[in-house]
Amino acid sequence: MKKILTLLVTLFLLVSCKENISFPSDADGIYYGTLDVDGFSMDAGISLTENGDSTVDVFFDNVKFAVLMPVKIDITVKNVPCKKDALFSFEAKNVDPYINKEKDPQPSYRFSSIKGVVEDDELVLSARMADGLAFYVAGKSFSFRGKKSKK
Repeated sequence: MKKILTLLVTLFLLVSCKENISFPSDADGIYYGTLDVDGFSMDAGISLTENGDSTVDVFFDNVKFAVLMPVKIDITVKNVPCKKDALFSFEAKNVDPYINKEKDPQPSYRFSSIKGVVEDDELVLSARMADGLAFYVAGKSFSFRGKKSKK
């Protein structure tokens, strides 16, 4: 019962905090494609915003983890180390994302890993949520493949 109550309170807070957030105005690329989370697939958009310090911010727009998840959320993973060689790639381990417009990162949604590569205007991304989180997010695996939108 306590777990169900915790889930309901968390979802209520996410709904009440959700505002219509759009992609960052300074995004270097917005990619539209399919996000798969442990077998649940949805159309999604992800933007990449390069920072001046060899890092990138990864923004998931209006996503959810499962068909029964009652709300969609925005997820921002900030300051992920990146490199530009022949391809643009990024990777981080044990990083806490920002949910919706929260001012602080949320350790209860920690990614144990996130990585991606851009090749020929296509983003391929994979991520895994940490173990030891709430049962409804622990160990969830994300995969995304999408094409860059034309501005």
